[in-house]
Amino acid sequence: MKILNIQKISVVGNAGGGKTALSRRLAEIHKLPLTHVDSIQFVAGMNIRPHKESISILTDVQNTDAWVIDGYGPLDIIEKRFRAADRVIFIDFPLWRHYWWCTKRQIQNLWSRREELPEGCNEATWAHTKKLYKTLWQVHTKMRPELLRIFARENLKEKVIYVRTLREWNEIFTHGVS
Repeated sequence: MKILNIQKISVVGNAGGGKTALSRRLAEIHKLPLTHVDSIQFVAGMNIRPHKESISILTDVQNTDAWVIDGYGPLDIIEKRFRAADRVIFIDFPLWRHYWWCTKRQIQNLWSRREELPEGCNEATWAHTKKLYKTLWQVHTKMRPELLRIFARENLKEKVIYVRTLREWNEIFTHGVS
């Protein structure tokens, strides 16, 4: 299945894998609107938006004709997003790389917050760092195996692009997807 006119791209993977940078670049290359799930799920104080509100907002985005969606969001609707997408990019680096890049990001957060987060969100705390490290492990051991099962389904097999090396990440960053 070759889709020449890519209009919908879902980018998922564990924290600190470069989803946001890659999503920004794909939105630029393919001239698509970009939605960061973190900007929807989080509200001031790094609090989580009510589940139904997040689902409503993301469903509205997913129902449009063109998008790049960076991140997971509520699992209730993620499979529908994968089915609607022309391409699903699954960043699947070794776990150590996610820990390393998250550590670097946490240090950078001491000086500047990530721009995709809403105002009033501060990740540069010990409490957030501990939660982030725990989340990295949980995503790798629980979410990743489930995603691999989902991506093996016949209706998704040809849509999914697995990114497991820096070379593969850089190739997509440079050229986009087809």
